[in-house]
Amino acid sequence: MNLPTLRPVVVSRRPRAAGFRAACLALLSWCALPAALVHADSPAPANLALGAASGGKTQHLTSPDQTPQGLAKSDWASIRAAYEAGRHAFMPTATGWQARNPGQQWTTRFDGRGFLSTPREGSWTWGLELKSYGFGAGQQPVGGTPAVKADGQRLTYQWDANVQEWWVNDKRGLEHGFTVKERPGLREVLDCGSPLPLSEAGEKRQGTGALQDAGAPSKPLSFLLSTRGGLKPVVSADALGVLFQDAGGATVVNYAGLKVWDADGKVLPSRFEAAGGDTVRLLVEEAGARYPLTIDPIAQQAYVKMNNPGTLGSGDQFGYSVAVSGDTVVVGAYFEASSTTGINSTPNESASGAGAAYVFVRSGTTWSQQAYLKASQVTAGDNFGVSVAVSGDTVVVGATGEDSSTTGINSTPNESASGAGAAYVFVRSGTTWSQQAYLKASQVTASDQFGVSVAVSGDTVVVGANLEDSSTTGINSTPNESASRPTSSCAAARRGASRRI
Repeated sequence: MNLPTLRPVVVSRRPRAAGFRAACLALLSWCALPAALVHADSPAPANLALGAASGGKTQHLTSPDQTPQGLAKSDWASIRAAYEAGRHAFMPTATGWQARNPGQQWTTRFDGRGFLSTPREGSWTWGLELKSYGFGAGQQPVGGTPAVKADGQRLTYQWDANVQEWWVNDKRGLEHGFTVKERPGLREVLDCGSPLPLSEAGEKRQGTGALQDAGAPSKPLSFLLSTRGGLKPVVSADALGVLFQDAGGATVVNYAGLKVWDADGKVLPSRFEAAGGDTVRLLVEEAGARYPLTIDPIAQQAYVKMNNPGTLGSGDQFGYSVAVSGDTVVVGAYFEASSTTGINSTPNESASGAGAAYVFVRSGTTWSQQAYLKASQVTAGDNFGVSVAVSGDTVVVGATGEDSSTTGINSTPNESASGAGAAYVFVRSGTTWSQQAYLKASQVTASDQFGVSVAVSGDTVVVGANLEDSSTTGINSTPNESASRPTSSCAAARRGASRRI
């Protein structure tokens, strides 16, 4: 796609009134200006008046309980649920799959054998790998490559026709379980050590839904799990969990809440036991059970530095900025920490405060996430998403902490002007979003905070810079650096059949 040509012009400079919020409101008021807002050879859009654009302007929320204007409380709850599902979703990687868990502050990677969790802070790693399952010494080894399926917040390994290993990633932690379709038809070991087929030991293989003979030999169904990473497994006092401890004996991960039930919902006795070295054994007393069985513990960090529950966005600051246009909502999360770039990338936790924006769309009464927006170049502290605006199929995102000293439209960014700021234009074609423009002021200095506020109406974008330092006045003056921290704003017009900005 050919990128359009954008031309920024300074539209106003006025004394700093009441800081950040006043600058935003003052900027948006300029949307009502006539054709002088844009270049003299470019007619002003007919819908430039503030009233026509108000549906897509930036709103800054101050409380988790606040609902953006233009949305019902149920709409906002649905959008936040879609956001939570999206940031807990399993995402493909070059070597398998991964899932972030913001509440547990770790990222878990899955390689087709097991999983390994890495915390945002701390030097430890932890994971598990299923080695075998069965009765007594008649274990069925687990090997090869499972059939892997990811569906939102759930990932499954289908090891064979009988055993499925699965994970659910949500606010509680990483739920890790197994589903056993039928009673494994393995070989039982007699006290003398001579193996006999199950049929000769008085048992018979049971199909799905069949009751296991309550008089069958008492050896429990077992799963042998090997520990990944450097933590040591210690079975808890109630045997319903495993404590994973570091070299100093401190518990780092709780793998607990073990519960097993059969097809009738009957809870079956179950426990963990040490199996030597870095392995543990999960045991299920399944006599009298009706298959399939579901086995379900959950993993959580033992200690997590939680964010203040009264603060907005819980770490990422999701919801600090919101814009609504019809059935499209854009939400900024200016402290989101991924270093990835572009549209719908797989996020990581490598650039604190880089920021992100999310696009949600409504179909009927259901909201879903349509796009995860990141800048084309990302560094920590960019604060991409501190302001957002939307008009139809156009979204504008401000990034006050962006550090490039370059100027104009679609320049090649550098890292030479801390806090200069930038704005980004994204457009939608059908359901696909792409970045159309990277906006910088015509003169740039550090700490201008260009992008502190943004607005879009039709083919016109307005960007505020509340710490720009020029003492000049009026429209299109030549800026200087003689007035510490007045304010300014710039407009860019997009026009013609090619929708040039």
